[in-house]
Amino acid sequence: MPDDFPPPHGPPAADSTAAIGRSIPALLIVGACLLALVVGIWLAGGFELARGRLARLPVGTEVNLGPMSFSVERALVRRSGDDWSVYVFGHCRNNSDEPLVSTRDRLVRNGFSAQHPVNSTVADDGSLFFGAGETIGDSSVLNPGSPLVPCSLVFTFADFPPTDFISVGASELEWIDASPTGEGEMVWSASRTGYRFDVPLVTDSESP
Repeated sequence: MPDDFPPPHGPPAADSTAAIGRSIPALLIVGACLLALVVGIWLAGGFELARGRLARLPVGTEVNLGPMSFSVERALVRRSGDDWSVYVFGHCRNNSDEPLVSTRDRLVRNGFSAQHPVNSTVADDGSLFFGAGETIGDSSVLNPGSPLVPCSLVFTFADFPPTDFISVGASELEWIDASPTGEGEMVWSASRTGYRFDVPLVTDSESP
């Protein structure tokens, strides 16, 4: 064999074992840090509904959500078959130049939420109605240029332990393209700014 031919390379088996041995404590440390972080966030309530990140405001405060302004005053809960319907009463105003249709463009789905303060249950998608009424208004369209008009949100809960208030969230909205390929599927999307109202609630006397 020529003198200048390089000998075969390869770390000794002992070195590989040592490297693996050194990596195990490092993995354990990283795992312990992640576990401590998760536990800390959990204890701080970091995995609760986004209401913990919402600015809490007094009932009756008018907030500008972008396409519309909104204020809330009171709420009523009523048994409806096997579920519970929560009616949240307030006022709305259209801030845009076009009619707002509450059943379109994810206006309600991304703009409003409700959570029970006792069991932390989040309501299913709500509905929004405009106009005066005993429980809900008679229109899903809010025209521009009008003053504040009565409006009502309706949320459904499968279970509703007794409580004297309901937590309602309202998010500022942005008009964005929700399509992954930029095809112009425009919807209202919740921004990082939102508000929380602890709304006084009464139970319908006819509910069991």
